[in-house]
Amino acid sequence: MSADTDRLERIRRLLGTPETAWLLERMRSRLDQKGTLEGTVSKQNASTAERMAVARLVGRTVRSGSSATVSLDQLDEALRRDAWADGLASAVVALVGPVIGPAARRAGRESWQQVADILRDVAAERPALTSWVESTLRSGALRRATTTADAANALALRLAALAGELPAEGEVLGVLAARLFGDAHALDARTPLGSIATGLAASVAGLPAGNGAGWRRSAWLACGVVVDELSSTVLAVGLPGGTGSPTARALAALAVAGQPAVLTYRQLAVDDVGMVPPLVSVCENPAVVAAAADRFGPAASPLVCVNGQPGAAVLRLLTSLVNRGATLRYHGDFDAGGLAIARTLARSAPWVPWRFRAKDYRAACEASASTSEFTGVVAETTWDLELAIAMDELRLRVEEESVLSTLLDDLSVV
Repeated sequence: MSADTDRLERIRRLLGTPETAWLLERMRSRLDQKGTLEGTVSKQNASTAERMAVARLVGRTVRSGSSATVSLDQLDEALRRDAWADGLASAVVALVGPVIGPAARRAGRESWQQVADILRDVAAERPALTSWVESTLRSGALRRATTTADAANALALRLAALAGELPAEGEVLGVLAARLFGDAHALDARTPLGSIATGLAASVAGLPAGNGAGWRRSAWLACGVVVDELSSTVLAVGLPGGTGSPTARALAALAVAGQPAVLTYRQLAVDDVGMVPPLVSVCENPAVVAAAADRFGPAASPLVCVNGQPGAAVLRLLTSLVNRGATLRYHGDFDAGGLAIARTLARSAPWVPWRFRAKDYRAACEASASTSEFTGVVAETTWDLELAIAMDELRLRVEEESVLSTLLDDLSVV
């Protein structure tokens, strides 16, 4: 047995027994709180065995009464003389392991305060992110995602760097992660950074907090970031295409066949779509595209479907068409969700209303026997202020399918 092992066994026999367990815990707690072991500690209603044990530690006779009292100064002196030359505090650490102590605790608080300061600096530069910052700090997300204040500090710095890059229109998530952090998977959903960063993306885009794969994809797409190049698609029919890129040739072939096309973000990011028609109709629901293909076949006029909240592929195609001179006319469902989709689209690709005004809504409500009430906030309809008033008044949902024949008649004369 080595000398160090022998010393440890001796101190364990003195302080590591069941009879001295209370004393060892009191000393650990005092060392943790005050950083030193001075004065006395006592235990009321101590057993005879506990009182005999502490008496042996300092070399005195067992006193009468029911309490056990130990002078830590005397115990330190006895240990230094007989069993542990480094003193009482060192012996306690040897038995219970490292003790944080007040200085380390203060340093830890200062380190965590620095983490909070980094995120609050983000809010100071972008006040719209204040709610996300405070919610993130309040929830303890960074503490749960890391093991130390230093690791949380590094994570906060990464979040601050990301906040400075968002929105990042048209960038793929893995490419953004590699560019900022040198790791294409740094923003994956299962990483500490990725799980918190999705909430940041949602806040930047003005979306509510949420969870799940769908919400995550929507949050990033709303910031212009594509989660992957193939999952974001856009449905269209009647785009003329051309003879240039593979995508343009594919569109041309499908247009001749009278068939709809599904384009991925990847295709739109690298290929030209060919000829740009002067007018492109835009709808909310795939049923309109299917009906147009059925009715017009190869003669179908250009029609693009946003299919709910417009994703990156939809926005990429429509902004490209607008930038090259096309005019977009838009129609969607007459309900709170349909108006929200229209507003989202307008932020990236300007459009003119296509039977999407107050007069169209009132006429559709009168003509349709299948309307139902909708819920949700109507909010402002900048393309026709009277539309919001009419929809708040009637609160009736009119889906595109119920006015499909009228929309197809419009498409026949384009």
